[in-house]
Amino acid sequence: MTDASAAPLDDLEPAISDGPAASTPRTDGPRTRWAAIVWGLTFAAIAAAGYSVTSSARAMTVLTDAVAEARIGPAVAIGLLVIGGLVAVAGVAGLLRAGQRSSARRRLHQSDHESTRQT
Repeated sequence: MTDASAAPLDDLEPAISDGPAASTPRTDGPRTRWAAIVWGLTFAAIAAAGYSVTSSARAMTVLTDAVAEARIGPAVAIGLLVIGGLVAVAGVAGLLRAGQRSSARRRLHQSDHESTRQT
């Protein structure tokens, strides 16, 4: 019988991470959270549009009448349009993030690499 409490020798070795992330420090600064900026601007624009529509009594009456007379076909079309717009906003945020990653990679490869020779 073997003792179950005895740890194998591999578990006693310290964890060593091989790869560039372990050996090279990050040289770029804090990254820009593009999704937060894009979504924040989108929701701010939606809020501003909603406020402008509901701020006057005449516009509110027109909106109430339009909602009361709504039919299913145009409502579905508007819903799909809104979903498409949100997907487009998510795509723009993704493109901005991909551009940021590409720029950071380009900067990393263009920087001078430190010498590994010890003096």
